[in-house]
Amino acid sequence: MKNLTRTLLTSLILITELLVHAQQSPLMQRTASAAADKIYDTKQWSFDSYAPIRATPLASGNSVYFGNARGIFFALDKKTGSLKWKYETGHAIHSSAIEANGKIIFTDNAQTLYALNASDGKLIWKLSFGKKLTYLWRFDYYYSSPIVYEDRILVGGDDGFLHCVGLNSGKEIWKFAAGGVIRTTVSIDNGIAYFGDTNGKLYSIDAKSGTKKWSFSTMGDTLKSSDYGFDRNAILSSPVVYQSFIIFGSRDGYLYCIDKEGKLKWTSNHNFSWVISTVAVVDNIVVTGTSDGHFVQAVDLTSGKELWRYKGSTLFWSSPLVMNGKIYIGGYDGQLYCLDLKSGKRISQFESGATMLSSPVFNDGLVYVGSDDGKVYALKGRDEKEITPSENLQKFAFYEPGVNVYYKNGSDVMVKSYLANFNYKILGEDSLNAMLNRSEAKNSVLVFATDYFPNSIISDRENSLLRKYLDNGGKVILTGMNPIVYKIGGEAKSPYAFNVPAADTVLGLKYGENDTRSFGGIIPSFPTESGKEFGLADYWVSMLFIAQDKVDKVLGKSENGEVSAFIKNYKNGGRLIQIFIDPDKPSNLDSILKLSDAALN
Repeated sequence: MKNLTRTLLTSLILITELLVHAQQSPLMQRTASAAADKIYDTKQWSFDSYAPIRATPLASGNSVYFGNARGIFFALDKKTGSLKWKYETGHAIHSSAIEANGKIIFTDNAQTLYALNASDGKLIWKLSFGKKLTYLWRFDYYYSSPIVYEDRILVGGDDGFLHCVGLNSGKEIWKFAAGGVIRTTVSIDNGIAYFGDTNGKLYSIDAKSGTKKWSFSTMGDTLKSSDYGFDRNAILSSPVVYQSFIIFGSRDGYLYCIDKEGKLKWTSNHNFSWVISTVAVVDNIVVTGTSDGHFVQAVDLTSGKELWRYKGSTLFWSSPLVMNGKIYIGGYDGQLYCLDLKSGKRISQFESGATMLSSPVFNDGLVYVGSDDGKVYALKGRDEKEITPSENLQKFAFYEPGVNVYYKNGSDVMVKSYLANFNYKILGEDSLNAMLNRSEAKNSVLVFATDYFPNSIISDRENSLLRKYLDNGGKVILTGMNPIVYKIGGEAKSPYAFNVPAADTVLGLKYGENDTRSFGGIIPSFPTESGKEFGLADYWVSMLFIAQDKVDKVLGKSENGEVSAFIKNYKNGGRLIQIFIDPDKPSNLDSILKLSDAALN
């Protein structure tokens, strides 16, 4: 009996060690498997922590864990986003957490390593590291995240040491002195730990003893940052070990691939643009983002040859997530981009309310990501067939300065700029008329970034330029209240009389009488399930409602059940899509892109 008990205990210990050994920072979880026909760009829920979230969320068990810049660490229900518990450290938390043996482990900006009880958030132990080293070049928004190796925690510090700490005791076992601050998260392969520092060196050390094996010097190691006016030394990209390769980026403007002996295999030159992303590697394709170069890049694993690059209009510091042939990566513009792995072409995007430095992770059917708007988002998948952009789609946006119909204080310029960044051609009144006169309209979409119809496109009733465009198969997206219901004029280009019947004669939209009865008051409205799939706001307030039998698809209804947002079909596949963007602070602009992409389906 004693032998049986001893055998069982030994087996349990071995199983526990294997489970602990497998624990990896969510930052390093850059690949996943999900339903191949789904694109994860639709909000399931969001939770507001009221301070920027830059670390990568940890999804484990039934919970999501993350910290914010205010120094509060949260545990949420993974499916609903409801708060389970929170713990306050008082200092910014920009390291990603890890779970092991019922403990949640993370560091904060005060150089303290914490272990909390995963179920209730109670402190188990904490350990303070040494005095911070001076690091003048900053712009370092991420902190080294702990990883668990066997029964130990490895994490880098501001003090220039890689720390090895007992998982259960919270006591330091050893520490290794690097040349600079350690911001990278450790990768372990066959008992060897790899990490970089802010002086431009990548280290290889024995994970059990802390003994140095070798170090690799980047080109940044020889550069003097003050000669350039910005940092050209630091390695902030965490190394990824894949097969016999170690891949990482540097602020010297290069993506590096070395072997496990520290010998250089290849580099990819980003021309001074920082490479901060931790790469994702799948099917011998290496994917990374870059800083001032404003692109996402894929290179061949063995040669370093560039396969493609997606040229955006923003910084990409977030680390990419690759699953089922799609890439998800956050941009400085607050978008979570979805790109095709093989071609780099944009498939879709999700818009948060501020810069997105957090990196996405996938777990149990949802993608989780944080944002500087203080929210963590859980995104669900939707059918890829509904939203795959057509390569032949011609995209236009009409903008007219000085109009005072719907948008306030010129806020429509934000809509225009957003669309321009996604390659919509911006039209004025003259070019708008020429565009609407085209005989072939089926493969085009026109967004009214300014909520205004020039008289030249709506005169002549059902024979107007606007109606002909719709009947020829064109797609129109209105981002505010349908301007046709007003007579607009004067230097201020503002409404001076009702013109409700014109909506019927020009567009076939029967709102009602030519007075306030058609407007119904300023009423809250909410998206339908279809509206949610296209990324419409959680709610909006608007006037002007229409009966459901007058439109073909309902995207949003008022609190009284009247239709606010909708799609109306015309001849030859033409469509008019009515949505409402916030007139004060335009947001949810990704809904315009999603509706544009879906307009041909």
